[in-house]
Amino acid sequence: MIYGIGTDLINSERIKKLILKFDKKFINRFFGSSEIKLSQDKYDQYLFFSKRFAAKEAFWKAVSPENAGNIYLKDIEVLSNKFGKPEIHVSGKTKEFIQNRENEMKKKFKFYISISDEPPNVLAFVIIFLAPWD
Repeated sequence: MIYGIGTDLINSERIKKLILKFDKKFINRFFGSSEIKLSQDKYDQYLFFSKRFAAKEAFWKAVSPENAGNIYLKDIEVLSNKFGKPEIHVSGKTKEFIQNRENEMKKKFKFYISISDEPPNVLAFVIIFLAPWD
């Protein structure tokens, strides 16, 4: 059963301007330490951060804007598995919120994400699926 679906489209030039204007302040506010570390190896860091920002927004929409006060973008990290497939990892207060929702529903949340780019545009799509309680 699907709990939520979210999508976000961003022009990466917008994120590039924010990074150039606010530098580390912007990056440290919205991105986790694992994402920041991973970005160091990327040729186009602006595109890298743009894709992750779109993914965080799509995740927020999938959880539902009515729960906006419980979701913190920095707590949502978009990392890659060993095959390069993006995966969502949550921590902090966002993880607590997700765990509480899982307990209330007696279901486990499974996150599915797809990220694409055609510079300067990036697109992220997130589905949150409810799996049986283990």
